[in-house]
Amino acid sequence: MKAILIDTTSSKLGVALIDGKSVFSSLQEVGKSGHSTVLMPVIDTLLKENKVSIDDIDTIGVVVGPGSFTGIRIGVATATALAFSLNAKRIAITAFELLAYNREKAIVAVDAGHGNLYVANCENGEVKSTDFIDGEEAKKVDRSQFDFDPSGDYVETLVAIASKKVQNKDYVSVFEPYYMRKSQAEREKGL
Repeated sequence: MKAILIDTTSSKLGVALIDGKSVFSSLQEVGKSGHSTVLMPVIDTLLKENKVSIDDIDTIGVVVGPGSFTGIRIGVATATALAFSLNAKRIAITAFELLAYNREKAIVAVDAGHGNLYVANCENGEVKSTDFIDGEEAKKVDRSQFDFDPSGDYVETLVAIASKKVQNKDYVSVFEPYYMRKSQAEREKGL
């Protein structure tokens, strides 16, 4: 497998390049609006530094959400364009899968901005139920009950999930963003 994996759902940018059994990655803080300017140069650098041709990529994976609305859009749009142009297989990963991986039982949480949280109850890495906790309610809950980070190394976890999906032929035909609620603009307009 030669794959590119992308995560733009948080203030961090995660990109992994898989070349057979070798994994090369970049994980960096880019803030709320840095993904669009950094994502393609990071992919290009990983390919060039590791002497992998973009034309050899056969699989594209992306974390489809939940998380930052803009980040999800950037990641999904980029992954879609790459998969289409390369005729590559597509793997969709949720942020909840990433956080729940290798956890027997967990309540995982993703920052939803403005103090809000996206939350999932998980068993054996699988999401059993999800919820949205608004900022006012989130102030009242004990944040220590939530897991906000993967149980192991971020890149290793992302690669393990993608590899398992490839092994199970768990591909998607279209990357669908996973939004748990409408964007702020849509809510303000009453859409």
